[in-house]
Amino acid sequence: MSINIKNLCFSYGRKFDPVLKNVNFSISDNTITVLLGLNGCGKTTLIKAIAGLFNNITGEISYNDTLLSSLSIRERSKLVAYVPQKISGIDDVKVEDYLTYGMVNSLKFYQTPSQSEKQKTIDMANKFHIEHLIHKNMSELSGGERQIVSLVSSLLQNTKIILLDEPTSALDLKNQSLVLSILKEISKRENKTIILSSHNPNHALFLECNVALMNEGKILKFGPANKIINVEDLRCIYGDNVCLSKDLPYTEISFV
Repeated sequence: MSINIKNLCFSYGRKFDPVLKNVNFSISDNTITVLLGLNGCGKTTLIKAIAGLFNNITGEISYNDTLLSSLSIRERSKLVAYVPQKISGIDDVKVEDYLTYGMVNSLKFYQTPSQSEKQKTIDMANKFHIEHLIHKNMSELSGGERQIVSLVSSLLQNTKIILLDEPTSALDLKNQSLVLSILKEISKRENKTIILSSHNPNHALFLECNVALMNEGKILKFGPANKIINVEDLRCIYGDNVCLSKDLPYTEISFV
């Protein structure tokens, strides 16, 4: 399912400068797109806008030929899963229960998950190596563990589109590799369209995906990571200190 954005503008109020300024681009089905840019450039706001969290945007966001503004909250929940950077108000919820929240959009009022749906939860927890957290409360988890649990819940929502706001920001190197590898796998195997924000250009290269290079609320460049991520283009945003690892006096560590 393609996402088309036309002339998108947004401000958090009349007294504030626009955060998104005439954003135009399209995202094809079954692809991963990474939003790259400095803090405050509009990455989080753009993800929230695509998720349908704002009522006062100007311009258009459509999924295929359906305008986002025409969909009810329940209809959007069957189409788009959104994972923010931080989840609040869930400290007393058990991890097992929180994971099943992702299935609410497929249940009738007061219906509880079936045994097969509960098994899906266990299977997904095993895949992300969080089965040992199932019986803990969310308040007992580290920031990184909460981030992975939130991601798993979004996958259980079983939507075509997944929106992730900095999904690796609280993760150690091992879990960054795990999360990115699984996102890459499900995009291809399950035909998902995934949009995530990141501060690390190497993540986009690892994912072999598309990149939207953002600056001051605008999309400066959009295209394949292996073409967009280069020293010249990145210096326009991050400054002259950007360089290739071969130019450094030390060897950088990444994952494969």
